[in-house]
Amino acid sequence: MKRFLFVGGVLLILIVYFGLNYSGFCFAKKRYLSNEEKIKAEFGYQNSRNILPIKNFPDAKHIKYKSFDEYIALYPECCSVNPGGTYEVSPVSFLDRIFGYNSGDVVVINFHARYLNKNGKIETVETRFENYSQNCGGS
Repeated sequence: MKRFLFVGGVLLILIVYFGLNYSGFCFAKKRYLSNEEKIKAEFGYQNSRNILPIKNFPDAKHIKYKSFDEYIALYPECCSVNPGGTYEVSPVSFLDRIFGYNSGDVVVINFHARYLNKNGKIETVETRFENYSQNCGGS
């Protein structure tokens, strides 16, 4: 009987743990992330990259934004979580969901990459990034 209770208890803990992970719960912060936190994490990832995966982007290094606040002031309608429609992301893996590598939420950012043209003037190229958010942010 003790063995049965022990195994049952362990299974219950695992089911609760994997179930919370599947639902998008962030154990590190002991809560679910807000949409704003998910967007900030995705923005931070894209903004920190040295090479952006943008077609027809010049061979110039992109000029990074100082902060998300600077970016959102320039482009207030840039970002959303699960806006609907179709996405160009790979299907969700069940294992990624239960281990927290994928919250199931798609963060969409219309990112305006800045660079210096040949004349030294700042220009922008807009691209759409769609990525799944991890339970504790990031992609």
